[in-house]
Amino acid sequence: MKKLLTLCCLLLPLFAFAAQADESQKDRRTIAVQVKMAPNLAPSDADKWTLYVYAAKPNTRLPLSNFKGKLSQLPAEVLLDESMYLLPHLTLRQAEEVVIIAKASKSKNPHQKSSDDLIGYSGPISFSSGDQLTTNIIIDQHDITK
Repeated sequence: MKKLLTLCCLLLPLFAFAAQADESQKDRRTIAVQVKMAPNLAPSDADKWTLYVYAAKPNTRLPLSNFKGKLSQLPAEVLLDESMYLLPHLTLRQAEEVVIIAKASKSKNPHQKSSDDLIGYSGPISFSSGDQLTTNIIIDQHDITK
């Protein structure tokens, strides 16, 4: 009985911490993004391509939250959240409306442009309905924006 009581005393703080962590996630802005690739654009060497998925304010490309992975992982769900920022003063918390951009590139530098880069955009999505959003995006065009 004494061992059981000791074990309970040790585990109780862990359960309280887990509950507190779950509660803090509810207040954090997140966007679950289903990312797919248009079959006619899928490169045969997708494992050599880098995938960038990020949220930005409409008509900008400055990431408020970003993810980096491999194009060969698609289709996949990417979860963007407030902790995935590049600059601490520019996060999902600072925007009421965002667009999601998914870019595939052979370059390891997301700012370097190439006519081979592939990209897809979501429409604007708004946090006015809540802090947990979902959207779909298809990489379906060449990135010709200079």
